[in-house]
Amino acid sequence: MPNIRVIAATAIVLAAPLHAQSAGAPPLHVDPTVEDCEVRFASSLTQKNFRRFAREFGSVSAFKQAGTPSTLGRGGVSIGIEAMSFTLEDESDAWNDTFTHPNDHHPLGSRHEFPKVKLQVGVADNLDVGAFYTRSPKANYGWLGIDGKYRLMTESDDRPVSVAMRGAYTKTLYVSDMDMHALTADVSVERRIGWGLRPYVGVGADGVYVRETSDAVNLRSETMVAPHAFAGVGATVLRRLNLGAEFTMGALPSAQVQVAAVVF
Repeated sequence: MPNIRVIAATAIVLAAPLHAQSAGAPPLHVDPTVEDCEVRFASSLTQKNFRRFAREFGSVSAFKQAGTPSTLGRGGVSIGIEAMSFTLEDESDAWNDTFTHPNDHHPLGSRHEFPKVKLQVGVADNLDVGAFYTRSPKANYGWLGIDGKYRLMTESDDRPVSVAMRGAYTKTLYVSDMDMHALTADVSVERRIGWGLRPYVGVGADGVYVRETSDAVNLRSETMVAPHAFAGVGATVLRRLNLGAEFTMGALPSAQVQVAAVVF
């Protein structure tokens, strides 16, 4: 089907590396008892680098829309799997001093990918609520988020686009060195085109709060706002399978691809 080919091509483009890792990496903080790179603050972490890490880590992990402004309608239920990919400057002090590694030749890496499980429920014709969960399988961090999406306008003969506003909350899990929360607000606009495709664009911001709880440092809590813009395309196949691909430009660039089945 043409719409499947377009979604697949978009996913391949979004999954391409967004920047290359440079040579001359700094020495890593090592703990041979960990299986994978874990969030653990080094005594060398400064307030400036803590703030940068919190802004980037908190914003990129915040609950993304990863779908069109359309809603399911009252009683609709969707269960989906999403792949998230993002890039970071792992050689910067902000990321090097916030992670520990299994050995000195196991860097964090610049590109990261996580699967997510998502649930979306239509509580009214123009209102959906949802949730997502993910975690790094061998490391000490993951995320849990909830959101609500309200459809302000539906595309029709006298309305050229659909418009929705959304709010979300995300909690970073399992990290003992910090307590991090993110609040997200955004608005998106969609217009249907040929082959059942629904491209959309949006803007918003993530408000991130983090409190340091490590024994290695004594840093002030940080609160910051990170704006973002996003664009994506969605399609429905066989009436019950929703496909989507989205790119977000924010504190860190990220891409999301999702497959969701409408079960009710």
